Amino acid sequence: MKKIIGIGILFFFLTSCGYLFQLENDKKLAEKIETELNSENGTVDFAKVTDFEWDSLIILGPYSVVDEIEKEFNLNLTNIRQNGIEYSDFYDLVVFLKDKKSVKIVELKRAMSPGRTVIDKNKSTFIKGDDGIIKLVE
Repeated sequence: MKKIIGIGILFFFLTSCGYLFQLENDKKLAEKIETELNSENGTVDFAKVTDFEWDSLIILGPYSVVDEIEKEFNLNLTNIRQNGIEYSDFYDLVVFLKDKKSVKIVELKRAMSPGRTVIDKNKSTFIKGDDGIIKLVE
């Protein structure tokens, strides 16, 4: 009986570890990005508004399946699997990557034009169009 309880506790601990190390929305960064987008010129350079190390980003739109994105782009997104983007249409999820691993996430109001691609840091400038849609500056 003690073995069964011990195995149960070990199993519970191992499965709950996946939930413990999940990234959470950086609300301050989200506010900074939205402030830049709502400024007079309506542009934001993600490389300039961030103060942490990253080399690329990907934008996940509503109902994105994280497992599929991982496989399609060969990324390690294990620390955002419990984010809820797969079941929500309230926000777009900006995932900052370092060496193909997610290091920070930002939930932005539904106005991004995802494009479903990995974007290099040096090309991560976005502009808010007249229609309110936020697009990558080409």
